[in-house]
Amino acid sequence: MKKEIIQFFKSKTNVIAMLIFPIVLIFVMGKSLDGLMSMDKNIFSGKIIYFNIEDSSGNKNLQPFYDFSVQFQKDTEAEFVENTNPEEAIKLVNKNEAICFINVCKDDIKYFRNENGESTESKVFRNLYTQYMKKYIFIHSISKFEPQKVPQILNAQNNTQVKSEGISYDEVNSFTYYTFVELTLIILYISTITLTSMYKENTLHKMTRLKTSSIKKINTIISKIALGIFIGIMQIIIIYITSTRLFGVNWGQNVIYIFMVLISFIIFSSVLGISISMIFSEEKTAYTFINMLIIVMGFLGGSYVPLSLVKSARITSFLCELVPNYWVNTAILGLKYNVDTSYYISAINISLGSAALMIILSRIISKIKEGGSFD
Repeated sequence: MKKEIIQFFKSKTNVIAMLIFPIVLIFVMGKSLDGLMSMDKNIFSGKIIYFNIEDSSGNKNLQPFYDFSVQFQKDTEAEFVENTNPEEAIKLVNKNEAICFINVCKDDIKYFRNENGESTESKVFRNLYTQYMKKYIFIHSISKFEPQKVPQILNAQNNTQVKSEGISYDEVNSFTYYTFVELTLIILYISTITLTSMYKENTLHKMTRLKTSSIKKINTIISKIALGIFIGIMQIIIIYITSTRLFGVNWGQNVIYIFMVLISFIIFSSVLGISISMIFSEEKTAYTFINMLIIVMGFLGGSYVPLSLVKSARITSFLCELVPNYWVNTAILGLKYNVDTSYYISAINISLGSAALMIILSRIISKIKEGGSFD
């Protein structure tokens, strides 16, 4: 491990590519694509929310829904459309032709989202709507027992509205977006370091296609993963300091969770390089393959264009959900903007689960090749 770290720092190319280039990349992408991000700020513009009022007379849920819909429509240019046919409305939601369908009943408000998978705007809208209703219920309860405190609570709510209700459009800028997505892209390139390190083991006759004891195999893999984690943590620290000091990026209130997601992705990237080295006999072939793979994964994960554009086409919308960095980027952006989502747990599980699966599959393929039955 110590020897490998020294070798890493001896290579000027590695230091520049892994630790210095990410800063330049974030600056260039953030500066040049600021206009593209600006066009994507209002994700609700032109979107439809279907609703139905079952019985307007004596419906206690009507007023809070009406207040929310009027204000939301004014702020975001979304359109609330009444649809008295719930089955038709739900079908349209499942076809992504509307964000959701809200059925306002006397005793309850029923919320229907896309059963086949929510879009980004649907998740954000649901979070905003849920928070609004929680606030309304809280204030309504206080008004029954301590009505004199309501004005004080309302003033406090108004002062914290932007922070607590979701994403402020002023915060959504290209530097914030590309700080996170380019960081995950550069983390992906850790796989090239672990891949090269594995082939160096072969060259030095310390490991010949893992034909050694089981303990030696495990120790070698762990040492490469540890190398990747060390490089990745350095990348995170450098990008965190640079982005907050030079680019004015605020990482939000969930920095610890963001770090957890990133570290799990570092493990995935490290294992990716190890696994590919176990599959391909030639280092040149493996290096070419992994670089092509990183380019594709980077595109699908939103590192080159905003995720909303990647999701806009049906084929890329399907493919992007197959790569871990899509889930990682979605989780990190959700954590940064305090969107109530469990995506960060899914992202961690996907990264670590994929890493474990790659080790198993690559070991099986390697054994087949060693036996001569896999060419």
